[in-house]
Amino acid sequence: MIRKENRISNTQLFFIIIQAQIGVGILSLPHDVSLISKNDGWISTLIAGTMVQVIILVLWGLGRKFPSLTIYEIIPHLIGKRLGKIIIFCYAIYFIVTGSLVLSRFIQVIDTWILQRTPNWILILLTLGVCVYIVKDTLRSIARFYVLVTPLLIILFGLVTYALKDANFLYIFPIGQSGILNIVKGSKEAIFSMLGFEFMLFLYPYVKATDARKLVAVSSANLFVTLFYMYMVFASLIFFETRQDLYLTPQPLLYMIKSYSFQIVERIDLFFLSIWIISVVTSIASWIFLASNGFKYFFGRANHAGFLPYTAGIVFIITLLPRNETDLQKFNKILEPAHLGFIVVIPLFLFLFSFFFAKKRPGDRSV
Repeated sequence: MIRKENRISNTQLFFIIIQAQIGVGILSLPHDVSLISKNDGWISTLIAGTMVQVIILVLWGLGRKFPSLTIYEIIPHLIGKRLGKIIIFCYAIYFIVTGSLVLSRFIQVIDTWILQRTPNWILILLTLGVCVYIVKDTLRSIARFYVLVTPLLIILFGLVTYALKDANFLYIFPIGQSGILNIVKGSKEAIFSMLGFEFMLFLYPYVKATDARKLVAVSSANLFVTLFYMYMVFASLIFFETRQDLYLTPQPLLYMIKSYSFQIVERIDLFFLSIWIISVVTSIASWIFLASNGFKYFFGRANHAGFLPYTAGIVFIITLLPRNETDLQKFNKILEPAHLGFIVVIPLFLFLFSFFFAKKRPGDRSV
């Protein structure tokens, strides 16, 4: 039975998905996509958003069949308690490792651009402290915070738009020169930056709305994120005169706005990062929340808050492991098949499996 204080509205679902999806990848996405898709990186981003939408339809189909259950309850319901608990534990570990990778990249940017002399372990500890504080209470309180901070994305949009006064739209041509194959390959990089939509697997039964409205909310959030990311990639492509500049710039958006200053704010890049930090923290907090809830179901406890210190502790240790960019790239390569498995393969298997072997539960639809 879902408690009243954990119920959220359809609008809050929309903002939660946005905050879960937009994170550390916003800074490096233009660079990562352009390495493969070149001038057509913005097209790759649109294709990535389309692919994500297809996955969302699968996740929605699974949630629609079991509207009263989270993913952690659907798994043992379909495949049995013993094997189900193993998969739930693997999900929790997956969310921990994913959150650790996001935090590692976040700390790398902070260390490079803002706090060069501050030890990384202090930055990690402070970030995790904020994340734990955000997700320690009810889902409704988390949703309210996410709704509150989402409008800050308008500031990021405005700062990047201001930098385009010196852009040249001719830099985007010729369109399609990289070829269809490279455009599709580039979309893979964009998909990894859009992770977070799978949060709907846990949120589905908590939302006070019809199945159709839930799909509209999540799809609208994905559309917003896709267009937001596409704009950032497009802005980078028309700002840098030569593609070599973009290829050699790990965080092109920061370099774009670094050269500008206002009368009140001299370092616009630091102001940009101050807003960006909030989006990254909410993204990391979402992974920690999902992992802690995974442990809650695995150990059969009533509340996820008791597992937050342990989850944060594991994230802290894993985040300390990567020492440089090469380590982070290896870390990311290891996680790529895990993303595919936990976000696409397992939910798709559960969805197809439910047509033949599902046991009916109160509140579930007939299968």
